[in-house]
Amino acid sequence: MKKAIYIATCLLGLSISSCSDFLEQDNRSDVPSNEFYNTKTGFNSLLNSTYSSLRSIYGGAPWVFSAGTDLFAGGKQGVDAIGLYGSSYNSADKDVQEFYTECYKGIQLANSVIYYGESTEDSSVRLQYVDEARFLRAYYYYLLVQHFGGVALNTTMFESAVMNHARESAENVYQFVIDEFAYLSSDDSQLLERSEATGDNFGRANKRAAMHFLAKTYLARGYETFADSNDFTNAAQYAEKAINGEKPTIAFSDVFSINNEENDEIFWSVQYSSATLEDLSKDGNMQQSVFGVYLGGAEEKNKYNAGYLAPTVHLHNLFTKGDKRYEGTFMLELHKFYYDYYTAPTTSPIKYFYAPGWMSDADITAWKNEDPTLRQNATVIKMSEMSEDRKGNMTAYADKCTDDYGVACIRKFDDPTSAFSMTGSTHDIILARLGETYLVAAEAYVKLNQPDKAKVKINELRERATEAGYDLSVQESDVTGEQGIDFILDERARELAGEYHRWMDLKRTGRLIQYVANGTYDGQACFAYNHDNIKVSDFVGNDGNYKILRPIPLDAINRNKETVKQNPGF
Repeated sequence: MKKAIYIATCLLGLSISSCSDFLEQDNRSDVPSNEFYNTKTGFNSLLNSTYSSLRSIYGGAPWVFSAGTDLFAGGKQGVDAIGLYGSSYNSADKDVQEFYTECYKGIQLANSVIYYGESTEDSSVRLQYVDEARFLRAYYYYLLVQHFGGVALNTTMFESAVMNHARESAENVYQFVIDEFAYLSSDDSQLLERSEATGDNFGRANKRAAMHFLAKTYLARGYETFADSNDFTNAAQYAEKAINGEKPTIAFSDVFSINNEENDEIFWSVQYSSATLEDLSKDGNMQQSVFGVYLGGAEEKNKYNAGYLAPTVHLHNLFTKGDKRYEGTFMLELHKFYYDYYTAPTTSPIKYFYAPGWMSDADITAWKNEDPTLRQNATVIKMSEMSEDRKGNMTAYADKCTDDYGVACIRKFDDPTSAFSMTGSTHDIILARLGETYLVAAEAYVKLNQPDKAKVKINELRERATEAGYDLSVQESDVTGEQGIDFILDERARELAGEYHRWMDLKRTGRLIQYVANGTYDGQACFAYNHDNIKVSDFVGNDGNYKILRPIPLDAINRNKETVKQNPGF
């Protein structure tokens, strides 16, 4: 039994060498696992490892969540093949393989918690921990079915190597996820209430988060060919239950402040703490470092921005004057040193001002004159399709994305306490929050042809986002029919930019190719919002089908004795 979990995890994880260290953390003694995990200490350790598996999904560069979308394209470092959809994006793609592998590692850890939950030493939290493991397992299957469609549905801990893992239908995987989250959000569940998930329990799976993901799963299934006629009704119903009559009232920038990581808007997040990391420069996450352009080396005293995924000009253009979320999302004023924005905003001169596209030359002059001491010598780079770069040359926005300091970086995930490292942030990664739940409800109402209710949800969400003296309210005509879905996607971009949802949003709504590529798709001209020159033909695989779902990793197919059919396009 000592190696049973190890075997099962590696079997689905594709690479035996990649998971030995990961699970050795659970049992560092020579005690057999069936003895160790049947103690309170061992059982708690096993659940902690299941939570830690989330860091493997979200701690690195978010290629599977954000690359190849309308909001993020290549920066100075270029973009991985997954973000370009051409011939190099195939069943051997390393980003897809890693994502698939890490999801199944998490699933098998969760299955192990559930297994030992039947025999481990009893305690007041035993059943709660079992349900937390069920939550994590359901969440991983939610991710898998969004990206891959039908996948192997494994709900038991393997005690020996099993090489047959047939793909389940997407319909059955969806139903499994729905059934799990329905139970987990019910009165029968042993999960904590959100009000109880505070202090040392903050970050634990809870009933409100379960309701949120139940609503999201119903919403996603509602677009599928096998949808139930009540899916959008259920999505709206459970989103409203998760909202529970609350409005988002915390200032937008404060929702993401590293000094406010346990605020009431956050239902669930991946936890990071400097106290729990062995190496602060390596064991944190990359979220603050990937969305923008390179900001120089350590001598520049800025955050280490990788220049992987640059925000597109389309993302900038989605914001309008008076929307406080724009400045809450982007670092528009880059001071002498990047983090001076937080630590010395009134004394540190501004080096670069990334002016919103709506600002005229007169507006920029007025901005400088408001504080000539700090602003007069700032280099101004306007966030529009064509404008002067930092050297004074008229340059296309896409070209500025490959230039150091060329465009505004996303700042909402900043960790001013981090070391100069791409992987040094200890900022929690938010996976579910009230602002998104409002948008889930609004999208469901659009699909139910209830624009009156969708309008209310958007306007309530926008109350905190609107500067005094502006009116950003929407009308029913904005959230009606298919154009209403486009509006919801735009609003999700404004509210959720960089929060690891966008690829799934475009895939769910059927807008992936239309928003990203250049050419004609389904008889209509595409928008080509992504500046990496992706063509519709890049989405077409050798079999003539479009690459919408991710490819099942070739290594997983080769190791499986069952005949596993590959997804269309690969």
